[in-house]
Amino acid sequence: MIGLIINPNSRKNCHRRGRVARFEKVLGKRGRVIETPSVDAIVPALKAFADEGRRYWVADGGDGALHWMINEAVRYFGPARAADAAVYMPTGGGSVDFVATFLGLDAPPHELVGRLADQLAEGRTPELRSVPSLLLAGRQVVFGDELTEFRRFGFGNALAGYGANFYGPLYRGEGKHGPAQIARHIGSAFGAAAMRSLFSGPLEAVKPEVFKRAEEDYLRPLHAEVRIDDAVLRGRDGRPITSHTAINCASLPLNLAGIMRVFPQAGGARMHIHAGNVSTVEMAVAWPGLMTGRSVNHLLAAGYDGPARSLEITCADGEEMTPVIDGELYYRLRSLHVTMGPVFRMASP
Repeated sequence: MIGLIINPNSRKNCHRRGRVARFEKVLGKRGRVIETPSVDAIVPALKAFADEGRRYWVADGGDGALHWMINEAVRYFGPARAADAAVYMPTGGGSVDFVATFLGLDAPPHELVGRLADQLAEGRTPELRSVPSLLLAGRQVVFGDELTEFRRFGFGNALAGYGANFYGPLYRGEGKHGPAQIARHIGSAFGAAAMRSLFSGPLEAVKPEVFKRAEEDYLRPLHAEVRIDDAVLRGRDGRPITSHTAINCASLPLNLAGIMRVFPQAGGARMHIHAGNVSTVEMAVAWPGLMTGRSVNHLLAAGYDGPARSLEITCADGEEMTPVIDGELYYRLRSLHVTMGPVFRMASP
């Protein structure tokens, strides 16, 4: 019935060596647990689940664990078969849990897995939700200067600007990434914005290094051409926007640790996009709307906040993106074309 993969080397599992045994006890004969210590181990595990007729595939963890399960399933089976072959479920408890929150999975992982196993053993079908995905295809620099194809499926993505910049400081070290840490980094980002205004002009030369580092961490823009639904993104003055402090998109509404509720217009056949040159002043004004899931498009002089079917980003010469896709960082991308991807069925026991 159930196939569950678990990464013993993840941050949350490296000191929990009894986790596999506990899942095995919860599942009993109703499921199989396979440890996947590297990405290369995921496809053999999924192939075993498919060969054994297991239709419910569980990724122990948050969006990142689900991201790798689905992308490796697509790589081996192809998008159509990967979407049809199984019902997926994350257990939550990762650094980023957008999908688990969207599915309403608010119990501890072992309880969720046990609940799913019980429902299936009793002949009951758990609540299933159709979750749209995004296909992100582009070009990536590898081995110093070689360009290669990039292709990933994802759900919630910070591609450039404030959102993508935020994850570098957040992921430094091996600490926790819960609401308190997220709130602290949000405060640091706003502090950097305030110090930029205070130390402008002649005072730039005496700006403390800690503030310079914070600006580099949180506020650096991406110089690129952005097209939304094949039209170049322009400001209210009609000019193309070439410096972007925000490029984010999602296929479903997201809740960030109960602090922010964003992308409320995502779903069905359209993603929700934030893009453009959003000043720190505009961000401060728009913040209450972002926290409560309201559109802030009317507050942006050189940006866009709304639904779309496609997003295309082409970096200017010498520029590269470090996008964050489902909480996973990718490096040195020169371009990205984002469209709607397959719809995956996910369990919400």
